[in-house]
Parts: sequence; structure tokens; C-alpha cells
Amino acid sequence: MLPAPTYTLPNDRYAVILNANAGRVTPRLARALRRVVPEERLFLTESRHHARDVFRSCLDRRVTTVFAGGGDGTVVEAINTLRSLAGSNAPIPSVGVLRLGTGNALAHWLGSGRPVRDLRRWEAGQVHRSVPVHMVEAEGTLFPFAGLGTDAAVLNDYNLIKERAQGKWWQPLARGITGYLLAGYTRTVPNHLRKPTHMVRITNLGRPAFRIGPNGREIGPAIPQGGLLYEGPVSAACCATMPYYGYGMKMFPHATKRAGRFQLRLIRMSAIQMALNVPAVWKGQTPAGILDFYADKVRVQAAGDMPYQLGGEARGYRNEVTFSMAECPVTLVGQA
Repeated sequence: MLPAPTYTLPNDRYAVILNANAGRVTPRLARALRRVVPEERLFLTESRHHARDVFRSCLDRRVTTVFAGGGDGTVVEAINTLRSLAGSNAPIPSVGVLRLGTGNALAHWLGSGRPVRDLRRWEAGQVHRSVPVHMVEAEGTLFPFAGLGTDAAVLNDYNLIKERAQGKWWQPLARGITGYLLAGYTRTVPNHLRKPTHMVRITNLGRPAFRIGPNGREIGPAIPQGGLLYEGPVSAACCATMPYYGYGMKMFPHATKRAGRFQLRLIRMSAIQMALNVPAVWKGQTPAGILDFYADKVRVQAAGDMPYQLGGEARGYRNEVTFSMAECPVTLVGQA
């Protein structure tokens, strides 16, 4: 479910910014895009420094929509680069999502399809969906979803398998959804069997928080500021303001149901239980062993380092993270 959208008519004040070094940005794709997007609006960046210069130029030219080509990590980086250049309280252009990544959670949510087709629709002036989304913030970075624990461990294992598959006959199997499943079932789950779950303490630092029932409604008394949401073992602690992880996995079915709150999800399952419940979680169901909360600011403290991912990108390890709702929404552009 999307937040209540408005609709926007395309205009000429837009830019398309792609990482020229990304695997899916091929010469063939570049040629196809040049037949659709005017040369002065298409940028193939060679480095982060180059991309930052392009984003700065977009702000100087008062571009109103920036299309970012890549996965969720690329879109998150585009949002945060624009915000850092514009200033924390200044408005930034709307961000259009082109489906050029691996998991493509944002692209799936916004209905993005083939990049050339989507940009052709924009050039033709067809109506698009404009969705204001309040992101979560941690350590000065905005993002639509993040997690500590097993979900981040799968990402780390996926990256390792991709690296080891380079030049091997099984390299195609190490990419995409097959690679994630391979990483999860051959590395993450076996490793999790040998390791204890993480002990965490989660404190509410914001407005009253609430437990979420299976139907998405609050249950039980409100948890006040300074109150303890949870203390005990978890396999993963995740939060989001959008329903999906990559590949259409509906990990956060309640993320858009309460204005001003993100969904905090705690997974308390063994490795075998997690493996068996993947199909149910994928469909947005809430099996036993999962706790959900509505909150706008929480501190997660772990007894030891936990793998950390932010927007689908591995970010190392943390033993403490504070997640909070960002003040200003980011407008994302999708297909109507």
C-alpha cells in the first residue's frame, strides 16, 4: 500500500543520473536512453565525486525531478546527496526510481518497469504518481528500510558468494534472487545454527509507541517516552516506512498504516524457523516469533556487534543504533 499519492504531469525540468560503472548500465542501454532522453538531461557518472557535481548542478538549475538509476542503495545515496547539498531543511527535487538494481524494493513499490519505457512515458507527458514518503533516519542518513541481524547477514553472505563466483561456471547462479536464496540457505542459516541469538534492549525515545496486532491495529497500553519496548533475544531488528524488501518480499505489511510512525519488526526465531517461514513473511503474513511496533524514535542496544544493512546496502556492524522518523518527507515519483 502506498501513502496517499498525488499526481504530477511531467515537465522538461528533469535529469536522469546513472552510474556508468554499474553492471546493468550497458552501452546498449545508454544508446537506448539517448534516443529517448535529450542529451542535456542524461548524465552517466564515473565516480561519486562526479555524481555529486552533477547533483549540485541539478540543484543550481532548479531541476524538479531527478531520476536515479540503480538499486535501493543508489536511490538512498541520491536522496542523501541531494539533502546534504541543499541543506537539511531545504526542499530537494522529487526522486524518480529507475529499475536497474538487484532487489529493487522501491522500484517494485512504485511500479517502475523498464527504464527506457518509463522515461518514454515521462517524455510523452503521461501522468505519474507523486508519493511523499517520510524516511527513517540513523547516523545522519535517510533511508526507507534498515535492519540489524539476520537480514544484514544474508546481504553480507550474498556479497561474499558473488565475489567468490567471479569467473566460475556458477557465476549466474550467484546473482539476483537465486544468489540471495543460495546465500541464505547455504551460509546464513548454517552460521546462525552455530551462533546464539543477539541480546538487545530497545527503548522508546519518541512519542508513545504501540504493539501491533495481526490486523495492523495497536494492542495493549501505549509505551511512553523512555519506556522499554523489548529486552531479550532476537535474530533481527528491522524498521521501515515502506512495505517491501527486495524482490517483492512484504516484510513490513504495516509500515504505511500509521502517519508519523515507522514499523519496527523484531524476529525471534531459530534458524530453522526462519527458513520455514520465509514464504509466509514474503506474503506479508506475521507468523509466531515476530513482534511488531509503531514508533517514531527508538534506540536499539545489543550485547555485541550485529551485522547492519541500510537501504539494502551492507554497512558493517553496530552494537547501538537510534532510528527516528525524518522531519521532512521525500517525494518519490512512480508510475500511475
